[in-house]
Amino acid sequence: MNAYERYLAVFDDQKRKKIDRVPLHVQYIREEFIEKNKSELMNNYSGILYRNYYYDIPMILGFDSIFAPFPSSYKIKPIKIRKNTSVTLKIGENGQSTKHNTEYYEGGYIKTLEILENLESNLKLVDSTEQIQKVIRYYEKISSKIFPILMVDGIFDRVWKAMGMIEFSRHYRNCSKLYKKLINFYAKLTKINIEGLINATGNSGKVITILDDVAYKGRTMIPPTRWQIDFCPNYKEITSLIKDAGMIPQLHTDGDVTDLISSFIDAGFLGLQGFEGGCDPYYINDNFPEFVIIGFGDVSYVLPYGSTKEIEDHVRYLMGALKENRHFIIGPSTVIFKEISLKNVKFFIEICKKVGTY
Repeated sequence: MNAYERYLAVFDDQKRKKIDRVPLHVQYIREEFIEKNKSELMNNYSGILYRNYYYDIPMILGFDSIFAPFPSSYKIKPIKIRKNTSVTLKIGENGQSTKHNTEYYEGGYIKTLEILENLESNLKLVDSTEQIQKVIRYYEKISSKIFPILMVDGIFDRVWKAMGMIEFSRHYRNCSKLYKKLINFYAKLTKINIEGLINATGNSGKVITILDDVAYKGRTMIPPTRWQIDFCPNYKEITSLIKDAGMIPQLHTDGDVTDLISSFIDAGFLGLQGFEGGCDPYYINDNFPEFVIIGFGDVSYVLPYGSTKEIEDHVRYLMGALKENRHFIIGPSTVIFKEISLKNVKFFIEICKKVGTY
């Protein structure tokens, strides 16, 4: 099987039976890791390259897939707001403002209905058909070696970041009009981009991941009952769009989302990338056997600091819990960053392929 076939087989009842090994996925590899290790990796590689480090480096390492962007089908012109009597800021759709002379953001500043309405009035649909088609053609070209998993921003984490956590907490408790309208606003933006993709390419992308962090390492950020009431209805519409186009909807979130998985399934998601911060692989497998599990590799200790024995023991433990169900795609629970040694990454991939073979 090639990378594309291997990943998709996990979602197919018939092809799953013939899969050769557990696929390997990486959320992405940070530029600092690439810069630190690219010379060694490139100099020792003699296969095909695509002249793009974002895809070449994970391919050289041996991953099957990676998250990948596609062009947006809307634009929102930033607006000016008054932070206080002496300071004016410019904010965009994310409700945040770039700090002066830096690339860092501060915020959020969508604290009133008026600010949100001003942003909404600046929303403009754009025809990105040609740009999307060009990107998807490139992804199809490389997918047999490294499969790009399309990603699009979700709802929950955009809402709280747009308001700021303190302001979000107040509006969340009161279930305010602004809180509800922000949920619908970001749901609308997600739908616009998915519809733009579908209209441009049909189901060529195959898999769409909604990026939406909803948990800390030890618990969810809001109770499952509130997620079900506040966010599930919009996500049902979004996953229906994806499924009706013949594609696969999956979710990404950091943190321990054990208590939310049944809600994710109800919302229409077929899998989730992440699983960190206390998730028990045996519990997940036993209670949600049809749900595709992507990730679970520990990046808090094992990958950055673990010995080869600790890495191998960790992989064998995960495979023991998840491999035989054939609903498992292994990989780091989040990203590969500079502090993780190349030696540990290479060994992790090597032992995943060895132990993950069917």
